[in-house]
Amino acid sequence: MNGKAAGRWKFSPFSCPEGRLVTARSYLIDRIVPKCEVIMLPQKTAEGGTLTFELKRQTSAFEKLGRRRFNPFDRPSHTKLSDGEIFIDLRRRFPQNWAHFLNNHLPMCFAMMNHLDLTPQQILLILPGKTPGYIVQAADFFGFRSLCTSNSVEGLGIEFDMEPWIGVRSVRADLVKLPMVTAILNEQRANWHDTDSLPEKVFLSRRKTRALENEAEVEAHLAKDGYVKIYPEDLSTLGQLMLFEHAERIIAIHGAGLAPLLYISENTRLRKLVEIFPCGHMTDVYRVMAQQVGCKWIGVRGKIKPEHIGPAYDLEAPFFKYSLQSFEVDLESIDLAQEMLCQEEVAY
Repeated sequence: MNGKAAGRWKFSPFSCPEGRLVTARSYLIDRIVPKCEVIMLPQKTAEGGTLTFELKRQTSAFEKLGRRRFNPFDRPSHTKLSDGEIFIDLRRRFPQNWAHFLNNHLPMCFAMMNHLDLTPQQILLILPGKTPGYIVQAADFFGFRSLCTSNSVEGLGIEFDMEPWIGVRSVRADLVKLPMVTAILNEQRANWHDTDSLPEKVFLSRRKTRALENEAEVEAHLAKDGYVKIYPEDLSTLGQLMLFEHAERIIAIHGAGLAPLLYISENTRLRKLVEIFPCGHMTDVYRVMAQQVGCKWIGVRGKIKPEHIGPAYDLEAPFFKYSLQSFEVDLESIDLAQEMLCQEEVAY
């Protein structure tokens, strides 16, 4: 590849320092008095990767969604775009997921567009046929047009490859700070005139999957300290981004609702994040992101269920089965996590 119509961007690794995880009280460290464990998480390196791309005429294949297989009797149609339209086919790695779209797909788009001197208004994003409306609205928020289709698409497009796909994690906080993206975000934030509706302390909860079995108890306990429960899907794209700008503290169940963390500005008030995990879904993705955007982070792990024990120690198979399972969290572990964050701030 050569010329302005092509590029290769090698993303450097990002090193995240040690972190801490607070568990529910148990007799695992004291057989007489139940106590919370504080686990030291080791230093984490988000390995980089390589993004290659080329602007050229092409026919982009029908719904490239990772390993998903399609019915051989499906007969996808063909869409030919008009001259002058430029598309990016994002129909891979599940852009229908809010966090995937905001935290993976869009940052890669921003990187390619920055190199090619293109603006969102010049780009048509190709998305899967059954993409949720909130993803389309997020694309529109950044100025993109969208086409949700299962058809093959012919026209002038940016063909790209990211190897490995998660390699963008090491630099995505930098990609959303590119001048073009910053200008869009600043313009959108200027349109927000409802700051009084946003609390300073937020309890970001979840419905349906990975829900708290003792949510009412947690909500009532946190309300005593001024926290307000919010379901992120009840807010618009701008509302969710402004929530992370205005709140000083957020206690959140791990999930896509934390995706706007990537887009906080230098003027954000957010300084402390407590992330609550079920035992079946432990990950450091937002721990790394918090470090990248300058937010103090600590994790809280929910209570272990009997069915977790065997699979958790089976090192021959990934521990995926209970990822979306509902769970219960210990109030004392949340209190301890907040106390530790405050102590850290005083020491700092």
